[in-house]
Parts: sequence; C-alpha cells; structure tokens
Amino acid sequence: MVTPITTLIEKKPETEPESKINNNIHIMWLAFAQRKSCHHREALMELGYINWTMHRTNFEVGDIVFLFMSDERKVAFKTKVVAKDCDRTDIAYWQVKPNMHFTYKLELVKEYTGNKLDEDDLIQHGFKGGRSIQHPLKNNVELLSYIDSTFEED
Repeated sequence: MVTPITTLIEKKPETEPESKINNNIHIMWLAFAQRKSCHHREALMELGYINWTMHRTNFEVGDIVFLFMSDERKVAFKTKVVAKDCDRTDIAYWQVKPNMHFTYKLELVKEYTGNKLDEDDLIQHGFKGGRSIQHPLKNNVELLSYIDSTFEED
C-alpha cells in the first residue's frame, strides 16, 4: 500500500504563531521600537509605514509584526511586511544615523489604543521585558496569540 504524501508531512510544532492572510500562512513577530533611535509612531501615522532593518531579521512578505513601543512600554501597532530589499525612506524620523542597508517595509495595519497590551499585561502572558526582544521574536505562541486576539477585539 502506498502511503499518501500528506500523511508523511508532520504538523509544524507550536513554536511559531501563525496568522492566515488570504489563505496563506504567515508568521507573527514582536519587535522593539526604540524611541531614542527613531520616532516610529510619527512615521507610521504620517507615512503609513516604517522601514525595518534586514540585519539579523528574517521576516517574510505577509508576516505580521507587532511593535512594542519603548517609551510607552506597550504594544501599540500591528504592521504587515509588504516588501523587502527596500531603500530606507523614513530617514526624517530617525534620531540617530540609521543603517542604510536594504530594509523591510512594514505597513500600518492597526493602532491599538486600549489598555490590555501594556508591559504588565504582557508579562502575564509570557513577556520577559523590553530587553528580551532586542531582536524580533516569533516563538512565544502564548504571548503573540494574546496580542493578536487583543487587536481583533479592539
């Protein structure tokens, strides 16, 4: 008897929270937006997007990136990776000299204005604090699922 190939493919382990966008599977991430380096909020509000470094980051087009704002100590934005290998076009919002290598383009999906995504609430769902996400994280399923569901409720 021939075993169908679909039974040979194991289910992906629960280490990367996924979202369905147009029936495609994409990864959800949490990234740390440092106000002292860049005014991300203003860029998102005025441009509708920000550029994000490709250095040590493995986003794919279609992935969802939530932004933890360093000055507000909360997750305030849901963005979507819409392009990669882009020139940096948000230079006016930088407070330090930005890396001018190619970037991802993160388009604003939604701003969260409620009170369920501040640092204390996130810690209850597995958040380890701002320093723990110096590089975007994707493997905290409980935390990212909580953030995503909170955006859906808003």
